[in-house]
Amino acid sequence: MSSPQLPPVVARFLRYVQIDTQSDPASATIPSTEKQKVLSRLLTEELHALGAPDVAMDAYGYVYASFPAVGSFDAPILGLLAHLDTSPDAPGHGVKPIIHPAYDGRVLTLPGNPAVTLDPARQPALLDHIGHDIITSDGTTLLGSDDKAGVAILMQLAEDLLADTTSPRPPLRLCFTVDEEIGRGVDRLDRTRFDAEVAYTIDGSGMYTVFAETFNAVEATVRVAGRGVHPGYAKGIMVNASRILCDMMAALPSAETPEHTDGREGYIHLHGLHAGDVEAASAHLILRDFSDDGMARRRRLIEHLVNQYRIQYPTARIELELREQYKNMRAYIDASDPRAVHLAFTAAERAGMPLREEVVRGGTDGARLSEQGLPTPNLFNGGHDYHSCFEWNTVQNLVESLRYLVVLLGVWTEAPRLSPARTPAEAGAAT
Repeated sequence: MSSPQLPPVVARFLRYVQIDTQSDPASATIPSTEKQKVLSRLLTEELHALGAPDVAMDAYGYVYASFPAVGSFDAPILGLLAHLDTSPDAPGHGVKPIIHPAYDGRVLTLPGNPAVTLDPARQPALLDHIGHDIITSDGTTLLGSDDKAGVAILMQLAEDLLADTTSPRPPLRLCFTVDEEIGRGVDRLDRTRFDAEVAYTIDGSGMYTVFAETFNAVEATVRVAGRGVHPGYAKGIMVNASRILCDMMAALPSAETPEHTDGREGYIHLHGLHAGDVEAASAHLILRDFSDDGMARRRRLIEHLVNQYRIQYPTARIELELREQYKNMRAYIDASDPRAVHLAFTAAERAGMPLREEVVRGGTDGARLSEQGLPTPNLFNGGHDYHSCFEWNTVQNLVESLRYLVVLLGVWTEAPRLSPARTPAEAGAAT
């Protein structure tokens, strides 16, 4: 698994995925799990060992590294980010990465759980990787490409940059964040230390993709308080919180769920039911839509449903909490510096890569950073089928993703910094 024949970025990836860094949405701490700091400390030690000149890990587990420019030009400070945590949606402890060499298009059965198979009939992207060396877990856990692939790529980039003192590059900032998977990835990010003017997250699924548009995202919590009594003498007295909540959730539009939508279609997803009994029950939902009008409609639908059940069950107490998580980042990128997208395509052209733009049907640290004024599209890291035991990447994808970033750095050396008198639109037109 750590054979000397493996490219260094792959060897890094195989090491990092074996460190359990799952985040926990039920935790109020930052980071939500202390085990994320195990990887934070390792990356800090490795960066110091490589001779990186400016490295720090803060109290929250974020890791920062700064690299000066090589060459004489007025390029903006470029930031690259990856997140340390893995999703709580699938098991993440005891990851055992496996390389399946020279994939030939067959169904792959993972040895730890024969029920988990990689099947081109279900995962057609596999057929685009004939001849690749496929990397999976053993089927009992997720793999962790989301986002250990990004972490490994940036760490290998750091090593390669420190060994290359002549190739031009802009001033560079690296940052490894925590708790991205639970929507808190930039809650404690130090923007003074991470003083990039344009950035990219290396967290996108697939290959040759740039993601500059995300859902608008809202989190909803519905709580029902009822009244418990002996069921034999409950007539006219019992108020069953669990039954009321289940009826309410069943009234949501069945065609507007994740399993029935794709592309630019939004949804309302019942993510979990909690504390369900007669006296108390709660549900956690996530609302997603690419347009502001669509999100407003979904919010109104939830609010109307809750009000309807308050009228129908006046002796129950029904509460609704709505919390905005992030906004569609496209408008913010276009307003701040559209070159973040334009130059991503320029780099792909120079590298001979067929880059395409896709929408993110999920979240990314870049959404909130873009809203804060730091344009941050998301770039590919080669992984597929995130958040599941079916997750996979390939040796070749990791190497290719790293190669793309090297070309991208060179392209940004040709881009002038934006002056206060120059608008982002004017800068975009100049390129």
